[in-house]
Amino acid sequence: MGVSRVTHRSMSDAALRGIQDAMARTKKYQDQLSSGRRLTRPGDDPSATASSMKLRSQKRADEQYLRNISDATGRLGITDSTLVGISNQIHRARDLLVSARSGAMSDEGRVAIAEELSVIRDSVIGLYNTRWLDRPVFGGTAPGDVAVDASGGYTGDDGEIVSRISRDATLRIDVRGTDVAADLLPGTLERAAEDVLTDPDNLGDLLGELDEHLSAVLKGLGDVGARAAALETTKANLDSEKIDFTARISQNEDVDMPEAIMHLESQRVAYEAALGAAARVLQTSLADFLR
Repeated sequence: MGVSRVTHRSMSDAALRGIQDAMARTKKYQDQLSSGRRLTRPGDDPSATASSMKLRSQKRADEQYLRNISDATGRLGITDSTLVGISNQIHRARDLLVSARSGAMSDEGRVAIAEELSVIRDSVIGLYNTRWLDRPVFGGTAPGDVAVDASGGYTGDDGEIVSRISRDATLRIDVRGTDVAADLLPGTLERAAEDVLTDPDNLGDLLGELDEHLSAVLKGLGDVGARAAALETTKANLDSEKIDFTARISQNEDVDMPEAIMHLESQRVAYEAALGAAARVLQTSLADFLR
């Protein structure tokens, strides 16, 4: 059986190591209490660090989806209000045509109606050219600043603008101009302004065209409303998921204050004990070796 030799130097080294270890543990809990975080470096808890990294990645993705939803909500909101404005203009044009069909309408009255129909046409063209982020909302993906030019011609296309609103879902956020009569309504209004003066017998057919255009616009409004509702539902789910991710990240990374305080007090006692033991070991003198 071997006998290990214990020297004064070995006891001194052991005492110093004990002090340093106790000091390091004390500092660890002091840092946790001052920062409020349990994880300050990956080595503190590799498993929790990996989990937090994954959760943070998912949270960042959700934040991007929420930004996409905000943009889509804004676009659909302005599209909705624009379609309401167009439907109001169609209703007014229809009322004017009904009045113009009256045999008792004077020439001056017909001129006034024709002028107002021309104003409505210009207003409708302006509404179809409503922009979101400097792009016409009814222009699809076609280049250019307008969906309907000054002559009433439709310059957009049927290209879809799609936004990703969650990990598993995308949503079309534009409305085809052709689906809401952008390619037809300005021409109908232009003919109406002319026929009020030159061909009153054709006003019945024009009323039928306006009814068809109004039906298309109202259908577009319903579609926009359905998509806006889907965005609200997805946003609520993402907000809830984001809160859950935040809570789970906090569980991984944030310090349990009562537990950390308890550990700090325990390590402080250990540190003071190590100091006391070292003081007794390091106080030896030459006389102690001569005994």
